[in-house]
Amino acid sequence: MSISSIPYRVGPYFCALIVALTLTAAAPGAASPPPALFETATGQPLSLDRLTEDLADRRFVLLGEKHDNPEHHEIQAELLRRMIALGRKPALVWEMIERGKQPMIDEFQTSGNADPDAFAEVVGWAGSGWPDWKFYRPIAEVALTVKLPMVAGNLDAATVRAISGGEDLEPELMAALRLHEPIPESVREALLGEIYRGHCGLIPRDRLAPMLAVQVARDASLAEAMVRSAAAADGAVLIAGAQHARRDIGVGFHLQQRLGVGNVSAIGLLEGDLEIVWAGEERQIPADRFDYVWYTDPAQPNKDYCAELKARFGASTKD
Repeated sequence: MSISSIPYRVGPYFCALIVALTLTAAAPGAASPPPALFETATGQPLSLDRLTEDLADRRFVLLGEKHDNPEHHEIQAELLRRMIALGRKPALVWEMIERGKQPMIDEFQTSGNADPDAFAEVVGWAGSGWPDWKFYRPIAEVALTVKLPMVAGNLDAATVRAISGGEDLEPELMAALRLHEPIPESVREALLGEIYRGHCGLIPRDRLAPMLAVQVARDASLAEAMVRSAAAADGAVLIAGAQHARRDIGVGFHLQQRLGVGNVSAIGLLEGDLEIVWAGEERQIPADRFDYVWYTDPAQPNKDYCAELKARFGASTKD
């Protein structure tokens, strides 16, 4: 793909990555930049065209992101656009939208309205707590332009509270999400480790059971929404956080091990310094976690998430 063939709607964040991925020769005497995109099974660099071809052949595609990185959403929108150009019309499942909003989404799409900002109003994005709609707007614009089914994938707040409190859920939902089946101990331990690290070790592991239950249920909800919507569409694509998009313990696990579907591909859009990543161990990400990894620059390089969590818990930020 040449630089001149980039669609004009692709934003500046994505254009910068396109340049890095498509340059075939460095200036004389200059070192080639480390690749941003690679295949986990081999650790080898991957072209954008090759990635797109693989995704177009997959019935279920998991596009994992860091929510507050606008670059990630530019990438997601471009990958979706490229899949459509190759003839795919999948359902688009959103982690950011609760299941209870589905009737409003269906009514919106039946009306023929393709305005992404009107869609954001219908689902109440402004009051949802997710990052600014402008980040996700490019994805919705691509999907609505070609009338892809838009699917609410996440659990409603009341359901999350019930799970956290150990309450029984509606039998129909329990059965649909297969929540009556215990997860393997290896998956449970891996999830606990991720949750513990994700909260900067501020919550003892023996108090993480409610969070674990919610994480499992959310992943199951997203997986079920993908399978259900794919039955009436050309497969399904998930827009979600990178942890949800994992094949080993996230939505991919539920798709393959709990719901018995195959033909899945998962991409982890991660942040990191490419020079450090490519020289170190981070590029050795296990192939059962993601099929592909795409590293980008951090959206907020100086942000200390653990310091923010410590402040919220009322703890000192000093060692």
